[in-house]
Amino acid sequence: MTASARPSALSAIPRPRTTADEVEERIVLAIALGEKSPGDRITEAELAATLNVSRMPAREALQKLHLRGVLVESDQRGLKVADYSEAFIDDLYEVRHSIERVVLRRVMSENFDRSELLEELEEHISMMRDLAGSDDTLLLGKTDLAFHRAILRHSGNELAAKIWEGLAQHCLIVFLRDWARVADRTSEVALHRHFADFIANGELEDIDGLLREHYTPAHDRD
Repeated sequence: MTASARPSALSAIPRPRTTADEVEERIVLAIALGEKSPGDRITEAELAATLNVSRMPAREALQKLHLRGVLVESDQRGLKVADYSEAFIDDLYEVRHSIERVVLRRVMSENFDRSELLEELEEHISMMRDLAGSDDTLLLGKTDLAFHRAILRHSGNELAAKIWEGLAQHCLIVFLRDWARVADRTSEVALHRHFADFIANGELEDIDGLLREHYTPAHDRD
């Protein structure tokens, strides 16, 4: 192993998924698939009983999603699902567009080495293709999230990456909805194929058009 390939002594320690992580994921999936609607109340006791877990991981999951704005304060006890209206999603994509425009300009700059990024994007596209015919909407959505997260990470713009992470759970809910609703999932795979090809060979002045196309729901595309 060469010195450049040797892992750092301070590299991240892999962490097993906790019960709170699982609970958080179930809530996000329930919102995305319409099992929990905007305004629906979610309490710690109800969640613990429904998922057959103790109240502590239920409380931790609720607190995390509240912090990220997926759940908001309820007039009654507990929290309720945020309003994922078209206006909210428009606002989400407006912020997302600003962040991703910055990082795309960086990774597509003339002297930027995109080889490792493009290799990772290929892996995510390959997984999307393999999953396109499955019922695993959750894994499709998470792979979609990993695709965009990779671009942020490889850009080296840590501030942009941190801001984008604040939107990640909201994006995941939207991604899950898109993958669940689209009739032809191969078109969504092709959309990500086009995104990766654009990073490899596109022009900086066309970035805004690419992002607008990528954010447009499948039923509204030409």
